[in-house]
Amino acid sequence: MKLKQRLDAMWGRQHQRPVGILGRMVGERMLRQHQPETDWTLDLLQIQPTDTILEVGFGAGRGIKLATEKAPAGHVMGIDLSKTMLQVATRRNAQAIRAGRVILKQGDIAALPFEDQQFDRIMTIHTFYFWSEPSLITQELLRVLKPAGRLVVTLATGKLNDQGVEEFSHLQTLLEEQVVPDMLRNGFKVVRLERGPFSRQYNNVALIGEK
Repeated sequence: MKLKQRLDAMWGRQHQRPVGILGRMVGERMLRQHQPETDWTLDLLQIQPTDTILEVGFGAGRGIKLATEKAPAGHVMGIDLSKTMLQVATRRNAQAIRAGRVILKQGDIAALPFEDQQFDRIMTIHTFYFWSEPSLITQELLRVLKPAGRLVVTLATGKLNDQGVEEFSHLQTLLEEQVVPDMLRNGFKVVRLERGPFSRQYNNVALIGEK
């Protein structure tokens, strides 16, 4: 049991901040596993050709690449805790970076190194689990979002059990009872939850906020 706990802790750390060779493997695995929710999140963003877009926690960089394709006259920026993922995503988006259309940085969602009202669209996929204070982080995301801009936070709040019945974690209640009301109180004009595709046995829920 102790070995399993240590392994679980190790994988948890790698998912939050992939490091080294193992981190590269984790990043590429997440890229493959998260394709359904990544595609869905990009659709929910309703990206326009000239938009300036931010992805928080860009991982191996597939979301950055897709956003760049959807905004051919816009700009895409990304921030991630992991230096390893910064290196991987930089290679994946090297052409757009050389063209000045993509900028990737290492940094923390709790203190975004961007100006107020800088982005038309913001997305973040499977980072919510690591937010220490959701209220402060949603305020920080609101700060860098332009008026009429859109935020999409995608996460799993449950999974199918052995009988094929969906069982929800505490995250669903947290979103419904605390996060959504808090965002409305703090300046978002519209906040809603939308159900998305299952990815493997996990559900996907999008927290959508509009400024």
